Amino acid sequence: MAMRRILVAILLLAAFAVPGAARELVSQEQPVLIMADELHYDEELGTVVASGNVEIIQGDRTLLADTISYNQKTDVVSASGNVVLHEPTGEVLFAEFVELRDELKNGIVENIRLLLSDDSRFAANKAERRDGNRTIMSKAVYSPCKSCKDHPERPVLWRLRAEKIEHDQEDREVRYRNVFLEMFDVPVFYTPYFSHPDPTVDRKSGFLAPDFGTGGNVGAHIKLPYYIVLDDDKDGTVAPIYTEEEGLVISGDYRQRFDKGYIELTGSITEAERKEGDPNNPQTKSDRVRGHVTAHGRYDIDDTWRAGLDIDRSTDRSYLRKFNFFELGGNTLLSNVFVEGFRQRNYLIAQGYSFQDLRTGSNAEQPFIAPIIDYSHFAEADRFGGRWALDSNFRYLTRDEGDDSLRFSFKPGYEISRTLDLGIVTKLNASVQADVYHINRRTSSSSTNLDDLAGRALPRLTAEMRYPFVRQTGKLRQLIEPIVMATVSPNGSNPVDIPDEDSRVFELDDTNILSEDRFSGLDRVESGQRAVVGINLGLFDGQDGRVTAFFGQSFRFHKDEDLQQQLLLENDFSDYVGRIEVKPHEYLDVLYRFRFSKDDFATRRSAVSFRAGPAAFNVSGDYFFVDDGATTGGFDEREELTIAFNTQINDFWSASLRTRRDMTDNGGSLLHALQVKYEDECFVLIATAKRSFTRDADIEPSDRILFQFIFKNLGQTSTTAG
Repeated sequence: MAMRRILVAILLLAAFAVPGAARELVSQEQPVLIMADELHYDEELGTVVASGNVEIIQGDRTLLADTISYNQKTDVVSASGNVVLHEPTGEVLFAEFVELRDELKNGIVENIRLLLSDDSRFAANKAERRDGNRTIMSKAVYSPCKSCKDHPERPVLWRLRAEKIEHDQEDREVRYRNVFLEMFDVPVFYTPYFSHPDPTVDRKSGFLAPDFGTGGNVGAHIKLPYYIVLDDDKDGTVAPIYTEEEGLVISGDYRQRFDKGYIELTGSITEAERKEGDPNNPQTKSDRVRGHVTAHGRYDIDDTWRAGLDIDRSTDRSYLRKFNFFELGGNTLLSNVFVEGFRQRNYLIAQGYSFQDLRTGSNAEQPFIAPIIDYSHFAEADRFGGRWALDSNFRYLTRDEGDDSLRFSFKPGYEISRTLDLGIVTKLNASVQADVYHINRRTSSSSTNLDDLAGRALPRLTAEMRYPFVRQTGKLRQLIEPIVMATVSPNGSNPVDIPDEDSRVFELDDTNILSEDRFSGLDRVESGQRAVVGINLGLFDGQDGRVTAFFGQSFRFHKDEDLQQQLLLENDFSDYVGRIEVKPHEYLDVLYRFRFSKDDFATRRSAVSFRAGPAAFNVSGDYFFVDDGATTGGFDEREELTIAFNTQINDFWSASLRTRRDMTDNGGSLLHALQVKYEDECFVLIATAKRSFTRDADIEPSDRILFQFIFKNLGQTSTTAG
């Protein structure tokens, strides 16, 4: 044995006491360094004794102790007094006494304390090390929780107490027999067998902690996930969910990483009743397959090209809200696949879109768009400081019912910016937008289609001037910046033959009033002559404090009746739009965005977001109002308020209260939610009480209480009541 050879060499060198000895010996396997204040050799007994700050280093293993002895006849190393053994895995063993053999790998340990690489701990009265990689502890405890600094005698928040604990370093697993989960020294759960990966494991197949609950739209339920490691680069989870009212739901996910990308798949399926039709009087259809699927992926083909997909689909519009185990929100599910390329100052993307409308009572026919191709080029600056640019688009849109259309758009342009001697900032942009459409129109008779060609060419010239006035007074900096913009183009550039697919929703606000074309899409363009006046105001304290504001109004010189009626675009003066932000310090931030009627200053759109207070206690909220004439797209008047109260009680406890309400005449409460959270280095508890007032098909108003328990290294579980 290597240790025997090492210590035999020591006894040949130390036939008498050697004060302050330090010896570096080389075995046939690993070099060993032994250091101690004194070394003694007993020839009759065949023992070597090292005492005083003893340190033995062999490979990646280091043993420290007050006293170490080696028995040549039994090949046993005994160490006592402040024993510390550093393992190659990063673990550290503490003990009062150890008796080791086989190069410090095997033996017995008394009063063991084992510190793992993630600072979690084992403790036991006695332990045995076998096979060089297994530590078997009797009447042991495990916990990743730290003791209270001020009161170390207090019990830790949670721990596992077992009749036997086995730490297998080769399998990188911790196994328990007859184990209790204790919270503050009080047993709360028992199981005859339990296991979990040790901290060196990133992933390991096995059952995860279950989720269970009652109430909601599916009654009592339990979820039993099983995690599967398929390879170094791929894994997945199979998670059957049994529900009281709807039976079995099978869910799962799959993940794979590539050298240049990834893919993630999630889905679920069940056979359950489905209510359809009028939300107030829905028809029930039994034994319907219901479920959902999501897919997200990216792949870098080379340095220029990248491909990706984002797919979200459900069998019906109420499934995800009824079976609310899956995190997919919003009123519309969007699916998209694309290929894009970047090279120097060129960008090209080809993609396809499909939509699934989940809104209550919506019967709108959703289009399928594929392909939609965009190409952009932005040239280097010329000798005058200007830049040429090119934007082009190709789109093919189809529906099961309704018109199909094909569009090609081409827009070259030139832009130059200058700062004049007086500090006036100018910008001049000239462009020409050319669009060609082919429309397949379906008449009232489904067997009859009409093909139409339509097009337009729109030259446009836009000039903008800003004159910032800045004054420094002490630490305060003041800004006054008048803005004037004018755009000129031919009148009437929206032929009735051109379908409107991407410009149906138009909303005038502070973000687009200074745009040369305030439509977000290409199907509609803002033609004619228009001028905009605005002003930026600001007050800055030199740190984070600021007060800023913007006010603006536009004037159209040409009346366009079609645009005014279809898109609520003003015929002369527009409404007043603007924003005000107040942030005097880090504990107060208010943003107010508005639109006032040009005739009587009545509020047509108002949005307020605010946050006030430190982390110890703060209030945040959002208010939104828009009247039924302030936007296009068929939206009714909306007024909604959300308020949240948040408090950080101490280092570990926090709480929040949130409420959302429809403020219209026929509105009411939409959601109430209360959450209390505890989080430390080893445990997270989240308790959430939620009342939802949503009613839609097979979705009923509900009350839910959710408890989430997250145990470090063990996993998480949750329970729901309602």
